[in-house]
Amino acid sequence: MTDEGGPKKRPPAETPIPSEPHSGPELVACPHCENMVPAGEFCGHCGAHLTWGVASRQHAFAAVPSEPVVHLSIVSTLFPHLPHRRGGAFRWALLAGVATVVILAALHLFAPATIAAVFLLPVLYGLYLYEVEVYESEPWLLIGTTMVAGAILGYVFTILTGGAVARLAISGDVGTNFAFAGVVIPIVAQALMLAGPVFLYFFRARLREPLDGLTFGAASALGFTFATTLTATWPLLAGPLVGTGSTIDWALRLLTAGILFMLINASTTSVVAAALWLQRYDLRKAGRGWEASLPATVVIAAGAQVVLGILAVTVPDLALQVGLRALAAVAVLMYVRLVIHRSLLAEGAAHEIGPDAPCPECHRIVPTMAFCPACGVARAASKPTRMHAEPRG
Repeated sequence: MTDEGGPKKRPPAETPIPSEPHSGPELVACPHCENMVPAGEFCGHCGAHLTWGVASRQHAFAAVPSEPVVHLSIVSTLFPHLPHRRGGAFRWALLAGVATVVILAALHLFAPATIAAVFLLPVLYGLYLYEVEVYESEPWLLIGTTMVAGAILGYVFTILTGGAVARLAISGDVGTNFAFAGVVIPIVAQALMLAGPVFLYFFRARLREPLDGLTFGAASALGFTFATTLTATWPLLAGPLVGTGSTIDWALRLLTAGILFMLINASTTSVVAAALWLQRYDLRKAGRGWEASLPATVVIAAGAQVVLGILAVTVPDLALQVGLRALAAVAVLMYVRLVIHRSLLAEGAAHEIGPDAPCPECHRIVPTMAFCPACGVARAASKPTRMHAEPRG
């Protein structure tokens, strides 16, 4: 077309269109997953360390990068959504609870000591879930139902099996007692603790991340162990306030029942549930590792329960039993950390580079991706707490 002045001139092709020179983050190629990701210490897509030769990042736990994967920590292992800065209060609460049990036992207040031991970990877990608001839309419906269902199954299980074990002990049938109390009961108990998480796996498909399974598994196991321990110790609770007996023996028994049993059961149940959820979540199925596979977690969980059941039948010395259970608790906690780490690194779906936002863990402004490019925390594990708006020191 032309106008009165002749042909209408177009602007020169080389005229640059005004634009902001820094409209997006600087991108680099990840040497591990080969995706273009924002420059930083960690790949925002696969979570690997960008400048290191291996992608396993054993030096930086995916849920709490300030800790290595091989690190003994109850809080950061069973409470993976809790930011590292908020974990101190829970660690002190756990230590204070253990000290309370020991002090009450030293004062021969065995009934209050039992209550303190039995309630310690379930209460802390409830506070953790409230603090991180894992499921904002229906928090207590899911977790509460899972924990209550586990408690009901635990109560029924204790009522049905307690008398059978007592009768075998009285009869002196060592072989039957060994097979029943050492093998059958631990396996059945582990299966019952997994009943609630398996139900949610099939009927709450929208909760698809491995840490969802871990949360439900821990809640179910804590409810189950709470009910079994409370039912077994009920005659003590109904007795006199001040009891008689060895302070050391009672302290060891209560710490075993209230702390070690709960830690072991929560670990074995949550690790199987996390692996179950990972089957649906991990689309690559390549970098997962055999440790996080469902067959491996089932074998290790059932094996740990059977070994501990056999030890309870064959090892009469209380101090030796407590020592072996403590070692077992440490071992399964380490295994849980490994499975969590593998699960968080097993990102199957593609994650685009999102808008800049503060990281809930390190609080630096970074592009929103599966992993924080600055600290390497998995977004699936990092949840803002109820205190996230407070000033940071």
